[in-house]
Amino acid sequence: MKMKFFTFAVSSTLLLCASLSAVAASPMSFSQAEPFYRHRQSPFASGQASRAELEQKLQFTELGFSYSVTWNNKNYSLQSDQIVRDIQTSHFVETKINCELLSQNRRESKVIKMVPEKTQWVLLRADDYWGQVKEEAGSAKGWLPLSVLRPRYDDKGFYIAAMKTALRKNPDFSSGAIDNLPQGFRVLPLAIESGFFKIAFEKKVGFADINNFISKADFAKLAYTRKTGWIKISHRNGQELIARNGTQIPLQNVLGYQTHSDRGIVIKTLDAEGPQLRSWVQIVNPETHFWSVSRLEGHGDVWWKKENLIQTQNSQTQAATITTDELMKREIYSIAFENKNSLQGIASSEGIYRTEDGVTWTLLPEFGKQNQPVAIHPKGGWFVGSLKSLDKGKTFEPFIRWDLIAEAIEHTLHKNPKTLRLTQIEATPDSQIQIHLNTGTHKLKLLSPMHGLSWSVIKNKAP
Repeated sequence: MKMKFFTFAVSSTLLLCASLSAVAASPMSFSQAEPFYRHRQSPFASGQASRAELEQKLQFTELGFSYSVTWNNKNYSLQSDQIVRDIQTSHFVETKINCELLSQNRRESKVIKMVPEKTQWVLLRADDYWGQVKEEAGSAKGWLPLSVLRPRYDDKGFYIAAMKTALRKNPDFSSGAIDNLPQGFRVLPLAIESGFFKIAFEKKVGFADINNFISKADFAKLAYTRKTGWIKISHRNGQELIARNGTQIPLQNVLGYQTHSDRGIVIKTLDAEGPQLRSWVQIVNPETHFWSVSRLEGHGDVWWKKENLIQTQNSQTQAATITTDELMKREIYSIAFENKNSLQGIASSEGIYRTEDGVTWTLLPEFGKQNQPVAIHPKGGWFVGSLKSLDKGKTFEPFIRWDLIAEAIEHTLHKNPKTLRLTQIEATPDSQIQIHLNTGTHKLKLLSPMHGLSWSVIKNKAP
């Protein structure tokens, strides 16, 4: 589906510009050149351009995911499609938080329904970000981000081909290949024989080298068998797990796993110096980037990082906290509570802070020192600028599609807005959310269902 893109410059969290000319002149935002790349996976930049030029030539923006990892005591940054994580090998999963089940593996797709925490699912497919799921005790089927899912302990999991692998007629390397399994092929083996998986593939049954597959066993810290109960695991060796006490456990005897969620197994390498195929890396920080594509004269379409939201899992990182008394001494840009009787809330005051008890406020580091409008909907959504949280401010994702906002405004004003400034967010009855925008020539209010993406202009006046 082709999307209509507009020429106005927007920030993916909050639009603070007054006009394109003012943006271009802003030394704080655009004096430094931005590196750009031929592809998102390019290890080195192919050039530089001013942010003003990149914004002006913007074609589209999308989310990208990478990981800061350690391997052989060195630090590396790997793209999400270069590693496999434990959740991707899972067969049965559950939701960690309340979330939205989507009709397609795109954030702007239709919401099928709200899903409560601890809902049980069958994970049908998984890529580096999305999982296609089917409700285990119901008929609902759709897509969820893998980040909202966790593996179940009673799950033996899938096996994933780490590389292109021959499917052989017999469990023997001298046996002829009857087909090839593509990298990333996800399968539940029929049996294990002599170091080979027996596999059904495209109406053929054959055998594939077990060492070419990644499974939950590669992430195991504990494994469960009827004989041993839960036992601590050191590593996997072919078709066996090696326990910390030296016990060898055949994979076919394992009935469940507890896995390392901060471990990744490499399936793509960029150079001979970095992590190698099938080596495991320690995930330090997952990184979420807003990647943009701009069309530059002489370069064509180039990729650049429009915004970087880092969600830190490093336990050594301590978030700043302030008291309510300290907060009240500041200039508060925006503040919201769940309801008049709740102590849980969020505030914007040279940074975004959340509170559980109304006494201590914890800084959300991904927003820096920005001031942004905030709101809390009684149906459970927390809003900061153009981002939404369904777990009370612990994680955020975009909820505003600026191209759809522009279409709604263009339909009302009969002209394309060149600038947009988000000034206020309001929770309204009937699961709706209202935003206030300033285009420089008009002040507008737009309304949308809290879990939808259709916007309508409800007020229109000159500023």
